[in-house]
Amino acid sequence: MTESSQNNHPLYSEIRSIVGPEHVTVDEFSRRAYTRAPFFSMGAGGRGKTPGIAVRPGSTEEIAEIVKLANKYRIPIVPRGGGGSVSPFPPLHVGGDDNILLDTQRLNRINIDTEYMTVTAECGVILSALAETVRKKGFHVHTVDVPIHMDSVGGVLSGFVGGGEPSDMATSGTINTYLLGMKVVLPTGEIIQTGGGPGTNIHQEKFLHREAGGPDMTGMFIGDGGAFGIKTEATFNIFPQLGIYLPGITDMGGDENMWKAFDELVKTAPYPYTRLLSFREGNGPWYFVHVIRAHSQEEADAKKKILQDICRKNGGKAAKVGDQIMQIANMFSARRLGQQALPAGSTMTYFGEALVPRPLSLEYLKDLNALLDETVGDLDIYKRVDFVVPYLRATTITGILLYFGKGTTRDEASQRMAKTAVKRMEELFTKYGGWTETHQGTSFAHTASAWSPTYKSFMQAIKKTLDPNDILMPGLWRI
Repeated sequence: MTESSQNNHPLYSEIRSIVGPEHVTVDEFSRRAYTRAPFFSMGAGGRGKTPGIAVRPGSTEEIAEIVKLANKYRIPIVPRGGGGSVSPFPPLHVGGDDNILLDTQRLNRINIDTEYMTVTAECGVILSALAETVRKKGFHVHTVDVPIHMDSVGGVLSGFVGGGEPSDMATSGTINTYLLGMKVVLPTGEIIQTGGGPGTNIHQEKFLHREAGGPDMTGMFIGDGGAFGIKTEATFNIFPQLGIYLPGITDMGGDENMWKAFDELVKTAPYPYTRLLSFREGNGPWYFVHVIRAHSQEEADAKKKILQDICRKNGGKAAKVGDQIMQIANMFSARRLGQQALPAGSTMTYFGEALVPRPLSLEYLKDLNALLDETVGDLDIYKRVDFVVPYLRATTITGILLYFGKGTTRDEASQRMAKTAVKRMEELFTKYGGWTETHQGTSFAHTASAWSPTYKSFMQAIKKTLDPNDILMPGLWRI
């Protein structure tokens, strides 16, 4: 294919001069590669919108130049991280056919400051690379456990509740808690540094406190779906590694025993666990999978005793763990990447996974199972697993893990059923006062549908002020 037959994007020449010809993709086959996530999500609706051009800038400054250019000609920009979106991306309703897809994966530099115990990573860094780089220095950084090998720093900060859920979210909260500041390219092309560092004090080179220097503007860009600005760099707290790792599985029996123990555990201070997961297969018994991290064996043993005492008091007993139970437990550890352990041709997906108020978790789960039976119960579902994971004390991540037979969810009729189910389950968790975990694609549009009129007007005003030409993720919230 000749260059003249490819370069029909109106900004091709200008963008090429900014990033270099080797970092611009215009042929249709390569552009289509950006429309499919690396895993399947039931009811997600297939491919996303094919971008008009894909660009791979190598610095914050190059991104700023591209944004200024897009502003001049009012051409939409879709920022992209590692490609781990759980819904079509770029969203079909965002922008026009000339969309500029801005692939950030060349922004991959990491700098660790052991004196101030921080790590600064460019936002194209994949989270597994960040975690491993920090680990080699003897420290720990909170990153999402799933999908750690495909999510980027910028993608997870933009696209998930609270900037992403680490494996120990039951006790640590979201990544947002450990974020000190960010470098962001605003929709006008200006570059801003948030947090208590060089952006809010021109005499300070280090990020020491996020809350210093004025209002917490860092939080405004968390979970924004990339609509308020393009994140290019983020600084996080790092912590000494905990030397003790103590896992366990407890058989909690029926609903009543499980919930009494669950409720007591999440209300215990300090937490007697680091990570806690409750699940059951079909109508079988509930199991607790728990992990204790500690600095010493004495500390770990003390936490284990508290946890075991609470479980036993409420009818818990040592689990007889077979291969199937371990496979399910490992699935939750690997989450979306766990599809690798499934039989060839089969599919695993999450149904109704949402952040819901803790006291309503089992009631929500009961209604969710009824909805599943009504909408997709006729599909070849050979295994279904209910799960409840505490998120600190007030809320839980609750849903159902489904295993489909070979080819079940790929045909057109099954996809129609799945889309209906997804719409209904979004309505269900909204009714329970819950939220979707993902702030991306069609999920974010649904989240915005539950906003109050005042909040919606407030968000519209912020968007219009920051992005007067509406070039960053236009139409993301459909407001």
